[in-house]
Amino acid sequence: MGTVKKKSPAKRKSNQIQRWIVIFSVVFIIAIVIASAYFWCTTGSEPAANSNSAGTDSAFTTFMNQYLAIMKNLNSSQVKSEMLALLNPEYNQTDLFAWEGSKLTFASDPEGSFRDPLQILDRGEGVCLQWSIVYVSACLALGYQARLCVAVDTQGWSWIHVWAEDYYKGTWVPVDPSDKAWNDPHAYLSWDWGPYIGTTVRVIAFEDNRYEDVTSTYSATPS
Repeated sequence: MGTVKKKSPAKRKSNQIQRWIVIFSVVFIIAIVIASAYFWCTTGSEPAANSNSAGTDSAFTTFMNQYLAIMKNLNSSQVKSEMLALLNPEYNQTDLFAWEGSKLTFASDPEGSFRDPLQILDRGEGVCLQWSIVYVSACLALGYQARLCVAVDTQGWSWIHVWAEDYYKGTWVPVDPSDKAWNDPHAYLSWDWGPYIGTTVRVIAFEDNRYEDVTSTYSATPS
């Protein structure tokens, strides 16, 4: 009967090392293949970051923060209290529409770019932004739900026009105090920027600590 020749300890150790080298090589190759596939997929499907996109992101953030800050101020208890002292508590939303017309005049280039309704009323004039701030503030002071609407050019996130919306008889109604317009959402389609609503122009509604894209309400083809 033959005998089995045993491998020496040195030989066994050498074989183990070779096996580990093979395993390591296979794992390394797989890792390289996966990394290469990920690199080509991501670079092929996503545009590289550039200064223009970074600038757009910054403009978007500045735009959103500006109007959220305005609405935060209008919803503050101090501003509501100060506005309430100027109003007839029996006024409804249409009364406030007429009341503001007796307090402000339209100025294409008012001195100072005020965002506080009391400062605007003290000055007695303003552009669409100031008129809308005062109207929304008056509504909120009397307990009516209201918000600012901003038409914005999304190519640079610069505002074009501002008006208000009232929650009136169960629905949001557009109110443009500076243009003396009530519940005419498609009036802007005849303005020079109106045909772009839904493409490069969006309409954003701002409330307290929140916002909503309401572009479809004002576009020619609501979704």
